[in-house]
Amino acid sequence: MKTCHVCGCEVDDRELVCPDCGATVVKHSGSLSIKSAEESKKKLNPMGMTVSTGSGLTDILRNESEFDSVDVDDDYFGGSIPLSMAKTVIEDDGKKKSDVGKVFATVIKIIIFAAIAYGIYWFVVNVALKRDTVETHEEAISIYVTAVNEADEDMMLKIIPSYLNDPSAPAKNILEELKNVNIKRYDIIKVTDLNSSEISALQEKIKLATTKTANIKEAVVVKVRFYGTTLNASGQTVEKNSEVDLTLIKVKDNWLIETESYEVPDIK
Repeated sequence: MKTCHVCGCEVDDRELVCPDCGATVVKHSGSLSIKSAEESKKKLNPMGMTVSTGSGLTDILRNESEFDSVDVDDDYFGGSIPLSMAKTVIEDDGKKKSDVGKVFATVIKIIIFAAIAYGIYWFVVNVALKRDTVETHEEAISIYVTAVNEADEDMMLKIIPSYLNDPSAPAKNILEELKNVNIKRYDIIKVTDLNSSEISALQEKIKLATTKTANIKEAVVVKVRFYGTTLNASGQTVEKNSEVDLTLIKVKDNWLIETESYEVPDIK
């Protein structure tokens, strides 16, 4: 007969579970020594306790502090291992799971960070920087007309090359020359693309005038007909139309008026 180490009930040798309290029962070669709460804090002899590799392992580990040592019958569980080794296996398994969790969390953080970084990059490139980009020569002419009608120097500066030493100077000159002009509408009559040799010649002209290299990607000459009004010598408003050839260049991503070739519309 075996004795339950929990309730003390005698259990048949063939039983693995105490019929009285339900605890796992093992066959032992010696008596179980029940220790007080204070004694359970003492260090156990790691080689003095062995536990089975079978189904009783969990219950024995849970009740480790209640007895000095337990010898497990190999006939019941197929062999035994030292308790210290069993605890190490469990701890290592828990550590591996914890490490996997940490790696997974780190990967998630990296993905989130990369997504945020890409979002910021996309916003800067496609929104912040594109906000003031003049993408076509038609848009440049439209800005030109609005700036003239509203006498808006900041708007005119959008289509004045930034490589100039003082971009505000030509912007002010254009607005001053057209200060009495109101452009009601305009028509683009013809667009002529400049070839590579013509662009090179234009870049040399700009470099001689400004000592700066324009790095022109594209260039066109646009013939525009303006319809508007101006003031005559008597201060009266009169209607007048004019045709002018505007040279526009693409520097980086912006279409700009090439000021060295700029021609004031003869509307006054």
